[in-house]
Amino acid sequence: MAETKSSTPSKIAVVWNRVPALVRGALVALLILGAGQLPPAIFLILGLRLTPTVPWFVVGTLTWLALFWMYLDGRWWPAATAERRRRNLRGRVPSFNVCLWTLVAGGLGMASVLSGALLTGLVADLPAAAHEAPFDLSPYPRWTALAFLLNIALVAGVVEEAAFRGYMLSIVEGRHGWVIGIASVAVLFYVVHRGHAYATLDFLPFFFAYSALHGVLVYFARSILPSVVLHTLGDLAILPVQYGLVPNPMGSSVSIHLVVLLGSGLAAGLGLWRLANITRAYRAGETAS
Repeated sequence: MAETKSSTPSKIAVVWNRVPALVRGALVALLILGAGQLPPAIFLILGLRLTPTVPWFVVGTLTWLALFWMYLDGRWWPAATAERRRRNLRGRVPSFNVCLWTLVAGGLGMASVLSGALLTGLVADLPAAAHEAPFDLSPYPRWTALAFLLNIALVAGVVEEAAFRGYMLSIVEGRHGWVIGIASVAVLFYVVHRGHAYATLDFLPFFFAYSALHGVLVYFARSILPSVVLHTLGDLAILPVQYGLVPNPMGSSVSIHLVVLLGSGLAAGLGLWRLANITRAYRAGETAS
């Protein structure tokens, strides 16, 4: 009987490992997205309906995200998958220099990519619902509206990075390499956002650039933590503009958008070059030791 029980998981693992890595990675990413986003959505809806002046839902979301992260990072049952979960999440803290330059290069890259998103919003023919928030925030106090934006940004930063640049990228990259891994993640990243009114084909370059940037950052840092920070901050910066709560900080000038896009993109390239040199030296030191 003991032999039968011990052999069952291995049979399941054998069957699962026969599924193509691209399919496995996509399925796992979708599962993580669903599990990670559902409780915060429930907290948010209940909070806005029951206690609109007390945004306790942020505390609930933070608690859930902490538990969710710990599980994906290898805590708790089943122990047999703990190391694989930890490896797939890529949640370790990089060295100080690697982390610093990942944030610098990634921040500049985000400035370029988000400028491209704002430019697309200016020139593209988008549906009217593209700039509508999921909820009408006008009846709520300002602190509740801010908590609403923070809630969305936190969930996006933690759950989406864990799902896409963590698990899916790890699974696909382990079988097909980094280029196919980053490209396939970018495709699914766009597909799952198609439910948003603004995510028309006009925004396809934005989603590909956004996802590819974070994939490259993970390649250098071997960690998704910098991307979690950048993704969260990026959403906090762009959501108020997207939902029409504040005006576009660069106005309606296409030229200004292009200058910011190209200038920050060039600076990001230099930052990535510096980051590549730092990580190369760091890994050479690890190999030598």
